[in-house]
Amino acid sequence: MQPRRRHMGAETGLLEGWHRGCGGKRRLSWWCGRVWMVWLLQVVGAGWVSEAQARVYATHVRLEKRPDGAGGGVAIRYILNEPATAGVEIEVWDGTQVVRTLTVKAGDPGALRGENEVIWDGRDAAGTPVCCGPYRVRITAAAQGFQDWAQISDDFAPGQYVYAPTGIAVVRDSASPYYGRVLVANGVPGPNAEFLPGDRPGILKFHADGSEVEEGSWSDAGRSWLGDGASPAELEVATGDRVYVLDRTRQELLVMDPTAAAASVRRAWGPDQRPATGTVMTGFAVGEGPAGPGLWMAQSAVASDPGVYLWVLNPDGTAMAGDQGRLVVRAGAGSDLTVAPWDVAVGPGGGLFVIQSRTAAGDAAPRVVAFPAWTNQAAPLEQGLWAMGSGLDLLRGATSVAVDPTGRYVAVAFRGAVSGGFFVGGRVIVLDAVTGAWVTTLPGADQQYTDVDWDAVGNLYVANLSESVWRVYSPPGSNAATTVSVAAVELGEGSPRPYLQVLRFEGGGLVLMVTGRPQTVYEIEASSDLSTWLVVGTVTVGEAGRQEVTVPISGPRRFYRTRSGP
Repeated sequence: MQPRRRHMGAETGLLEGWHRGCGGKRRLSWWCGRVWMVWLLQVVGAGWVSEAQARVYATHVRLEKRPDGAGGGVAIRYILNEPATAGVEIEVWDGTQVVRTLTVKAGDPGALRGENEVIWDGRDAAGTPVCCGPYRVRITAAAQGFQDWAQISDDFAPGQYVYAPTGIAVVRDSASPYYGRVLVANGVPGPNAEFLPGDRPGILKFHADGSEVEEGSWSDAGRSWLGDGASPAELEVATGDRVYVLDRTRQELLVMDPTAAAASVRRAWGPDQRPATGTVMTGFAVGEGPAGPGLWMAQSAVASDPGVYLWVLNPDGTAMAGDQGRLVVRAGAGSDLTVAPWDVAVGPGGGLFVIQSRTAAGDAAPRVVAFPAWTNQAAPLEQGLWAMGSGLDLLRGATSVAVDPTGRYVAVAFRGAVSGGFFVGGRVIVLDAVTGAWVTTLPGADQQYTDVDWDAVGNLYVANLSESVWRVYSPPGSNAATTVSVAAVELGEGSPRPYLQVLRFEGGGLVLMVTGRPQTVYEIEASSDLSTWLVVGTVTVGEAGRQEVTVPISGPRRFYRTRSGP
């Protein structure tokens, strides 16, 4: 299935979002509208395409030493989330040095969507076998990109199906062995739960290309989920491989590892930590606060001090016992957050993006409000930086908000509502995080969306409840992204690296002791400037793993090193 491509933005209406300009009015004058139209076209025009960053990337990198009977060397395996239409470059690193660079052309094995394998023969750029020790790889995948936002996932791939996707999140930590893993919450049992993992309430786990992970795609995390559409619900992935899952019905937040193993699950926040009786937490975010990592939660009950509350997190990712939160964004009269929040996102600089879930026709409340970073001031925030969506019937029932890792884009999901016998107002939109300008609307308007998230390189992930599928969209522009393998491969059967020891001067030469792999030929190289090296001797290390060798001495100062020979 080819990625879907469609020009987006025409249905949004450039004047339907409002900013703190032109008097902050929802219906702008003709003159003000012309100014805004020109300004918005400058913001979302061609300049955005040329600045787009990486969207294709390698994940699940594995290095495996091949037996001699299979030709030896190392099998480099990885998953690409989409084809690398501009090729792949693989650097093999020995410590801080690149010993070999492998290139793969677009369309060849190694540059395809899904599982790829490239063989390194264990030799350096000069064709010399490398010596014993650990080696890592650095994989750079590149693509020519798209002219517009494009779907890069396949709706008909088995892993894309989830009966009632109520949450979605991606592991963004490149130092994690789970880098790129996608987690999806299924909140309602489907008709074939006995046979299909996507029909079982719980947590689904996939690689970046949608394929099933090794330990199996489904887990209940050792919990009996209610499966009522809100248990489980929203997902977030924080640093330290911590996956947070909201049980909105029970008012509990769980934290676990990316395998969703029952043994890793603990309660991060619970009903006894609510700010007051009657409060209802509907959405959350985990991010940096003024005192370190914090848990930000949206309290949506209008009668119980609605707003965004903050809890300081312990080193294990759980909220401190007895902490009932602190109000950091107040909702209601006098605040730009006019009614109550439904979800919150934290940007890279600590800025807060808050959504209000409004379903009635003509509701004047803004759907999205951006606030500056909260800096531990005494009073909660009330004045926003920008707001958008006031009175827009095409934006109803906001469910989720997420900021991309660079802080450039904000994605918002809407579930929609039934109005006049028709389902309207459900969609996913992308905004400029700095200005609130409407960048694009993804395909599939007037459908139910429950959650959105971004991966480390800027792809947007969407949970579509109407079609029981999760999708991935790439922003426009050419791109490249680099992934460094977390694990290393040990060559030389774990033998120590060769090293030299000066023993004595003898007969006008320097006697060295070479320690290395038994029955291996080593070259001794000399240099006067640590830049140009010349071979000055060779030695074969015997069974003892140690061998003396005499090399000539010339010049006032020389440096020596050893490496495996030809």
